[in-house]
Amino acid sequence: MTAATGLPDADLQSIKGIITELRVKKYRPGPIAVPAVPKWSGPEAFMHDGEHVVIATAPSVLAIRDILRRRAETDWLVILTDRPSTEIPSGVLEHLVTGRLCNLDPFLLLRSVFAASTQEFGLLGGKNEIARMVLRELPERPAPAPGGVLTDDHVFSVLASARFGLEQGDITPHHLALWSMNPVDTQRYETWSANAPAPLVDKYLDWLTHRLGELGSVLIATWRRRGPASVVPLGLVAGLVAGPPQPGEDIDDAIPRVRTRLEMAIDVAAVSEAQLASWGALATVAVSAARDAGPALVAAESLVRAMHAESLVARSDALPSALVLRLDTFAGRLAEAAQQVTRQLSEAIDLTPVENAWAAVCAHRDFQSPTAPRDVGVGAAGLRLLRRLTAPWPAPTSLAEWLTVYRTDLSWVDNAVNSAHVGADNPTLARANQQLLECVRVRRARLDREFAAVLASAGGHREAGSGAPLYIEDVLQKVVLPLTVREHGGTVPGLGAGAPRRSPVLVIVADGMDVAASNDIVSDAIAHRRPQWVDCVGTDDDGPLTALSILPSVTKFSRCSLLSGSTATGGQDRERSGFAAWLQDNGLLGQGQALFHKADLDAVSKGHSLAQAVRHAIQDTDNRTVVACVLNDIDDALDRSDPIGTRWSVSSFKHLDALLSEAAAVGRTVVLVSDHGHVVERREQPSVQRGDQSSARYRSAGVPASDDEVLVEGERVLTEGHRAVLAVDEQLRYTGLKAGYHGGAALAEVCVPVSILVNGSIASHLPLTPSGFAPPSWWDLEHSQSSVSTPVVAVAVQTPVVRATTNARPDKSSVSSGQESLFDFGAASSSAGGLNDGADGAVVDRVAELLASDLFTTQFRRYGRNLTAASIGELLREAESANGVLPLVKVAGILGLRPSKTRGAIAYLSQIFNIDGVSVIAQQGDDVTIATALLFEQFGVQ
Repeated sequence: MTAATGLPDADLQSIKGIITELRVKKYRPGPIAVPAVPKWSGPEAFMHDGEHVVIATAPSVLAIRDILRRRAETDWLVILTDRPSTEIPSGVLEHLVTGRLCNLDPFLLLRSVFAASTQEFGLLGGKNEIARMVLRELPERPAPAPGGVLTDDHVFSVLASARFGLEQGDITPHHLALWSMNPVDTQRYETWSANAPAPLVDKYLDWLTHRLGELGSVLIATWRRRGPASVVPLGLVAGLVAGPPQPGEDIDDAIPRVRTRLEMAIDVAAVSEAQLASWGALATVAVSAARDAGPALVAAESLVRAMHAESLVARSDALPSALVLRLDTFAGRLAEAAQQVTRQLSEAIDLTPVENAWAAVCAHRDFQSPTAPRDVGVGAAGLRLLRRLTAPWPAPTSLAEWLTVYRTDLSWVDNAVNSAHVGADNPTLARANQQLLECVRVRRARLDREFAAVLASAGGHREAGSGAPLYIEDVLQKVVLPLTVREHGGTVPGLGAGAPRRSPVLVIVADGMDVAASNDIVSDAIAHRRPQWVDCVGTDDDGPLTALSILPSVTKFSRCSLLSGSTATGGQDRERSGFAAWLQDNGLLGQGQALFHKADLDAVSKGHSLAQAVRHAIQDTDNRTVVACVLNDIDDALDRSDPIGTRWSVSSFKHLDALLSEAAAVGRTVVLVSDHGHVVERREQPSVQRGDQSSARYRSAGVPASDDEVLVEGERVLTEGHRAVLAVDEQLRYTGLKAGYHGGAALAEVCVPVSILVNGSIASHLPLTPSGFAPPSWWDLEHSQSSVSTPVVAVAVQTPVVRATTNARPDKSSVSSGQESLFDFGAASSSAGGLNDGADGAVVDRVAELLASDLFTTQFRRYGRNLTAASIGELLREAESANGVLPLVKVAGILGLRPSKTRGAIAYLSQIFNIDGVSVIAQQGDDVTIATALLFEQFGVQ
């Protein structure tokens, strides 16, 4: 007798599949015979679904007879035999539960394993050996086939998920790229592919190639040749050679040479231009989205060197070395512009080269990373200083005008000066910034002296009338008291049923906080703190509030006067008594402590963010309408550390975040105020010290004032005799060296920022309106300013022209930030989406109506960033035509952005459109969804 040829090797998964199939067909347990090679390397006995299974091999009919004698010892007795059915007597077959041999049909078993009733045509190419290989690789209980139809997609998705973590439903180029950056999963694949049958691995990769679309052939060729972990690193190299050289790029013939090396590396004869661009964009987006892109970036940098692509690195938005090169280019452009400013050329300075160089820096993924090179922040400060130097300087005449100008403009200049003063690693950037700093310092010193002259004539006395400034001693009466207006409804114990209670307020005094630091803190509170804070001003105010400190601007005079509601001198005891007296005079004095100093706030119990006494006071809105807390973090920094370059935020203070959270929880309006500002010790030149006086920035009036000092006198000068000489120039001091000083007459010292913060929407009874808090235009680096000195002219909105649909990208050369019309519909083409017939039959453009609405205008100016109204309009039209769903790549093209910047743009669009918590635009995977009907309703478009 000869053995049957072509028999398969039985495996555990196949045996279980046969038993499962027989159970589904209602067969009772018993002996079964399976045509297979009579060899078995698995367990001789095992349990399957609660039943005992024994497997035996029978190379002859006699062996089958002998094994059948053991049929009573187990539930299922599986006999592996190579004897054909023609050789097995009927007396033997009748002892088998089926009465015949049970063939190892792998497709039947696959359907059984996946609980499928049918299968797609050509499953696994119809190859039995591939099907058997799949059976051996599947997990114990794979997910059932959707709809009962078994497909290649389902089989390979389950296999990949079980063996190397490429999850079902994630088979897209983007998710594949993200998966390939996980070293644990890619190592699992390498182990699996090394042990799995080669035909199965090839079949899986062929299927994956088909699933990945246009990029599939390139990605899987890379995978086969260099492993899956190389998909993203080589993609970053592909991005370097995608597209022709741009104007200004001096890369000679590097692109074709590197492209050839790349094709050789993946063994592909030719990679198309479209594939290169898509592969590069895919890798860049994946790096930006990955939890840890470090290994991929290191590998990519190594590939750059191996392929001699160093001259192309600056084209990358992801490679770390590209940011350094872009910063170097920016430094050169900044240095050229700084030279022109230094020479004080009469003609207008063209900032386009430096703005374009900075835009390239901003396009890099590490631009806003916490680990970005320090030169990013220093370079940003240098560009801001350059912009400011090319614009006219103010010429205020009254104290009130000076306070406004400092709050809205010059304080931001001081902020940029501090950031630039940190110093650059790049020598060219360091030299450029030094030139800019010298120019700015000269102008700021002159402005401080001009202000000091006005302060000397008017700051020592109180003025009255509409042109008078806000004095720090009036902040409680003119700012805080109106915020305690009685609420609508609500009752207070003791006032009788239905008596409305007063609106609660928390006053936070940040000792020594200058306006520049306040700008940072308020920006942080508005942008990053939740729940959302809104910066407000009174309904009758023209802009942000800035108070004039007491003179000299030191704590014992200015803070005491602030908390007393009148000019006063003293320490904490005097502040407590003065604050209590003000509360009493205005009917606000309740039960319990209402003013808390540093020691009170630092008395924090373990496990708590705030001292219990402070928390209880803030929560007691019935009995303590106004609560005040004093924070000393900034004032302490002037003594203990160097504040230059510090970007102040809510978290920079020990207790501010907890105070804001507690105020939000009980609905207190927050007034964030300082008692005085400060100047810092810049050490640019030897600081001038005159004598050994008791205060750093003021002295007695016994000796006449010099050119860098000013004499002030009057009832608001709280020194003995109401006269004092105040230092004006920043470098002048009267005591030993410190990190910072206050008490002088510089704008930074005597201008006191007053910010009103409301959590969420503004209550209708409060006399407040949103301030529209925003830095000056020259500060905003998201928008290019090629000619800052040219005034921005508002262009009237004309009847929009609806143009034909086009897929062309917006022409970036036509975008001029600062001079284009906010609604320049003619600048970009648009589709016919958003059109409706009006009542008279005329075509109504709903998108145009939305863009012309006051609400959109306000939201766009606040959150528009580097977007244009024209591109937003085109996006909305495309979304309406596509039923509200657009691929992320298409959104990037419409907005004219690099793929790495598109996700950030979606966040900006969300700020514009998602109003009052209603989500009308969102990103879902690789798609952007826009609920256009809800959007039009939100903006009042019929």
